[in-house]
Amino acid sequence: METKNKRDILEKLRSLRFNNGCYVDPEGTLGGLALWWSDDVILDVRFKSKNMFRCVVNWPRVSSPWLVTFVYAPPIWNHRLEFWNSLKMVARENNYPWLCVGDLNDYESQAEKQGGNPCSRGRLDHFHSMILECEFMDLEFNGPCYTWSNNQGGDNNIRIRLDRALASVAWRNLFPLSQVMHELRVGSDYCPLLIKCCVPLKRVPFSFKFESKWSTHSECMQVISRVWDTQQGGSDLFVLAQKLKKCKATLLDWSRRVFGKDKLKLLQSNLKALQLLPFSQDSQENFLKEREILKEIEILLLCKRVFRCALYGG
Repeated sequence: METKNKRDILEKLRSLRFNNGCYVDPEGTLGGLALWWSDDVILDVRFKSKNMFRCVVNWPRVSSPWLVTFVYAPPIWNHRLEFWNSLKMVARENNYPWLCVGDLNDYESQAEKQGGNPCSRGRLDHFHSMILECEFMDLEFNGPCYTWSNNQGGDNNIRIRLDRALASVAWRNLFPLSQVMHELRVGSDYCPLLIKCCVPLKRVPFSFKFESKWSTHSECMQVISRVWDTQQGGSDLFVLAQKLKKCKATLLDWSRRVFGKDKLKLLQSNLKALQLLPFSQDSQENFLKEREILKEIEILLLCKRVFRCALYGG
């Protein structure tokens, strides 16, 4: 992070949560840089300057070490061009999966800026050139579209996406579930960036649907009728909503008992027991039982095929 605080103040803050730190001290009115990390990772700071920390990270959760550059690009345009060249040099020498994150003090398109003067085409081209030569991809984000604001009101307000996370394809493959969060601006003109390397996939909420296989069973209408014929107080709309709710729960419970895997396994087990019986006076009775079980198994398997066809279209 960029900071204008002295190292002794930062050390007091760091000790509250992090065990390790590295600093570039401020120079006059120019801010310095601070980097903190916990013992969960092994972080080797290979290079530091007033604009960048370059580090190799070993994290027990992944098999491969990777490179991360924490950057604060110079606000002066000519100096920023020199900084783009330094990132290109890192790209030419680097063999690790690479994440580059921080305040790049520039933006990719006019759509990433609101208010103020439009950006020159040449400036955008230089930024795109750096991204292409470093073989970066822009990581998608959640949160506010702009990461910096001049905090002025009305027509004088300017908001820009100056902060971002860029990554190589190798890094993206190493962390396919990573996600960038733009946190809310509180007490600052910048949004904090939070990168979660392993965001779990969201489970799709269950959506109830009447399954065609249910209508193949003789009990289906009886199950629905028993629920629909029960007495329910309230307005007509409330009665309808409650009966639909109970019908859904009853059908799901009935389906688990009638069409579930346990039902098929039980039928197959009973069929096997009958077919292993020796010939006897009860053979005709066992033969009829076997036919009934076979019929039930065939119906279950047919229902499964119907369901698959409805789901996948063939």
